[in-house]
Amino acid sequence: MNRIQDLWGKRLVFFDGAMGTMLQENGLPAGAAPEPWNLTHPEIIRNIHRAYLEAGCDVLKTNTFGANPIKLHDCSTEKAVSAGVALAKEAIRETGRPAWVALDIGPTGRLLSPMGDLDFEEAYEAFREAAVCGERAGADLILIETMTDLQEARAALLAAKENSSLPVIVTMTYEERGRTFLGCDPASAALTLEGMGADAIGVNCSLGPREMPPLVEELLRWTTLPIVLKPNAGLPHPDGSGYDISPEEFAHSLAALADLGVQVFGGCCGTTPEYIALLRRELEGRTVRRVTRTVPAAVCSGTQAVPIDRVRVIGERINPTGKKLMKEALRRGDVDYMLNQALAQTEAGADILDVNVGLPEIDEAD
Repeated sequence: MNRIQDLWGKRLVFFDGAMGTMLQENGLPAGAAPEPWNLTHPEIIRNIHRAYLEAGCDVLKTNTFGANPIKLHDCSTEKAVSAGVALAKEAIRETGRPAWVALDIGPTGRLLSPMGDLDFEEAYEAFREAAVCGERAGADLILIETMTDLQEARAALLAAKENSSLPVIVTMTYEERGRTFLGCDPASAALTLEGMGADAIGVNCSLGPREMPPLVEELLRWTTLPIVLKPNAGLPHPDGSGYDISPEEFAHSLAALADLGVQVFGGCCGTTPEYIALLRRELEGRTVRRVTRTVPAAVCSGTQAVPIDRVRVIGERINPTGKKLMKEALRRGDVDYMLNQALAQTEAGADILDVNVGLPEIDEAD
């Protein structure tokens, strides 16, 4: 098959739906790691892949969401990833339907520093191992999904791009307030991920299709990349009996977003082969809407983007040049002094902060 990125702008592309939902229907206990089932219950995994292929999906996600050495303890990353890719490829051969295999990479389950105790380098190494194993096993692309921390998404994307030749898609998961759990907004995600070389970006999990339009519109404002949408089947019922959006409503709601310029569709929690089949049918024959996009010049942190569309105030106080107290703080390693300077400038109206720790007698990188 051609590379999946060769289809960008030519036709709509369909991912499969939820793996976890289907595994639970097949007996996976609540809270149990699904990745070892690649080795212990391979026929169930193959059957799920076959069902999604028969529903019309173009891309199968491997059962490897948590397959990294930080999160997976029941078996090795290499065994789980290799078996996961192999099972997807076997299902493709058995059905005879051409499709791509996406190595599915999710979060480590731990918070990165300074919010948590996980170093960036340790996260990078965990994602590197998964990416290398996935490419070696024959995956066609890498899907980094369900990210709430832009720093962790950066670690995963960097590891994938530096250690594999595969195209990489990154999707963040947002709350109704329009930010991820850790505060990342679509603009910051889009600017950062496109700048780091992602091949497509988007949204998955947490929300249903009803909440997607404002997120899509914001992403389209800040990126030229293809947009990927994989929402949940709405919200789960309190009694655990399923989700509140039917396959018909799911398909109809998502189909309307093709008019905004979304190119890649799929499903997350609660979706099944029926959801994907109806989505494919709803969008059958639709062409990709070509949207000319010009991204504004901007800088961003992990939680805020500042367009350079007018004069912007840059706080310059974090700079030892001519500032005795700042020099002393740097020599002592007094981070609180620098943070107080940052807060004072922010409260005074600075849009951007310049951080300069250039002092010959200190370890500037540290």
